[in-house]
Amino acid sequence: MKVPESFNLIVTLSGQKGGPAGEEIVGIEEIEMALSRYEGELRVRDSDFPNVLKFDLDMDPFEAVNIIRNSPTTVISKVVPVEAVVRTRLDSIIERVASLVSEKVKAGESFRVICDLRGRRYIKSPEEVVEAVSDFLMERFPIKESEDPNWIIQIEVVGEATGVSVLKPHDVLKKG
Repeated sequence: MKVPESFNLIVTLSGQKGGPAGEEIVGIEEIEMALSRYEGELRVRDSDFPNVLKFDLDMDPFEAVNIIRNSPTTVISKVVPVEAVVRTRLDSIIERVASLVSEKVKAGESFRVICDLRGRRYIKSPEEVVEAVSDFLMERFPIKESEDPNWIIQIEVVGEATGVSVLKPHDVLKKG
């Protein structure tokens, strides 16, 4: 079994799917400009999906999100720090989410699962992931689901690799 390529930041760009790749070039340039003052390498990983960029940064992805939040951008619509990358299999996703939740989330706190699905080879719908992860967490942990949660369980399916994070709502950057 092939281990998924590592990445710790996913950037979604505004623009037309299947349109010219201009947005991706501009998006990469905007990320490079925003993070240019920081030491370390910025590796772009191919996502195989239009308007989706994966980065493997030598810096804390949470810090990168905050830097990008305060930088001028034109095509970036969402930036998500990724804490772990697993193979796109429901059991692998649930296992890693459970591990992160046990480290971060306290009894009585609330959560909401969000899944962005790119590619339907291994998982048919984002709802399938949201429901399976939510049910598992409520069975296993003394936490509850909420529309206004303490924590966001962010699951970014990008083909064979899935980025998983347990985030505070402000950790995800949405622009536009």
